[in-house]
Amino acid sequence: MEHRGTDAAWAPVPHARFALAPPRRFLLPAVLLLLAEEPAYGYHLAKGLEELRFGRVDRPSVYRALAQLERDGLVEAWSDAPKAGQARRVYGLTEDGQRALRAWMGVVKQERDCLDQVLRRYVATGTIDAALAEAEGGWAAVTGLPWSPVSSTSRIERRRAHLRPKPPLGCVCDDAARTDWSATSATPAVFCIDPERSVVLIEARSSVGPITFGAVGVTGQLEVTVEDGTVRAESVRSAHLEIEVGHLRSGNALYDAELLRRIDARRHPTVTLDLRSCRSAGAIGRYHVEGEITFHGSTRLLDGTVEVSVTPAGKVVVSGEQVIDIRDFDIDSPTVLMLRIYPDVVVQLHIESVPGPLPAPVEG
Repeated sequence: MEHRGTDAAWAPVPHARFALAPPRRFLLPAVLLLLAEEPAYGYHLAKGLEELRFGRVDRPSVYRALAQLERDGLVEAWSDAPKAGQARRVYGLTEDGQRALRAWMGVVKQERDCLDQVLRRYVATGTIDAALAEAEGGWAAVTGLPWSPVSSTSRIERRRAHLRPKPPLGCVCDDAARTDWSATSATPAVFCIDPERSVVLIEARSSVGPITFGAVGVTGQLEVTVEDGTVRAESVRSAHLEIEVGHLRSGNALYDAELLRRIDARRHPTVTLDLRSCRSAGAIGRYHVEGEITFHGSTRLLDGTVEVSVTPAGKVVVSGEQVIDIRDFDIDSPTVLMLRIYPDVVVQLHIESVPGPLPAPVEG
């Protein structure tokens, strides 16, 4: 079987434009797949291709593909008995078409492996945008690092490194080079959390390996004082965060449904965190915090260490992680079929906040 036009599709062009588009090169195997399910009319195939998310597919392109496949002996056509009007042509696979489809599925598997590798390399860049994309897309099943039965420290640290803000290339990161964003004023200011740049990742251990749930859209606000490019620990007056549990995704619909059922997301749709105290943890940018977390209708005390930085643009960036036992919140360890999820989970949080109210979203 010959696939025409592939080389031309990858030929360089004088003015390439970036465009988000689904793959186009699998039109022929997609038609073979639909015909392997059942014989069909040409116009039915056009609808089936749209359901496979190949973008807009018109009937002429479908009939051209059918004609090519028929010439190659992979598809055969016959006329059905018309109930009224003209007879219609029904298409089905030949034996050669079945073998060609099997070979194409091997190509699809290779393409899938390559695309999975692209996702893993993107997550490994360590940028906050990569962590946001992983949470939004539920990529954990693809990008998750192998689980070590001996120790999870290296995996947690690698994941945590993804959430740490990184300085721009060529930046000299010392106290003298910092932008003194609040030099003109050391009065407390309210910082609103940017939900589009804030993410929570919940990493659970299971009998088959790690499962990561992620959610973008943390909301809330902080009231702190920024002075000389840092947040003064004694100046942190309040902090309130909210997370919609319905936004948590792992990339596996079965796991997601079981999670939402166990935590009774309809009755308890929100997790809230409220700060009670904050003090310096010694190193610059590290703080020991204590607060309350309300989850599944239960409120518990929580303490840990976070990293806080101030960007030259005036954003306050907070990241940290904490191990939580879900049984403390009256939640049983979930089980899905033969899968068991252990009760101790690692919660990783990254939030970015801006001074004053957030700008209104641009419509359209």
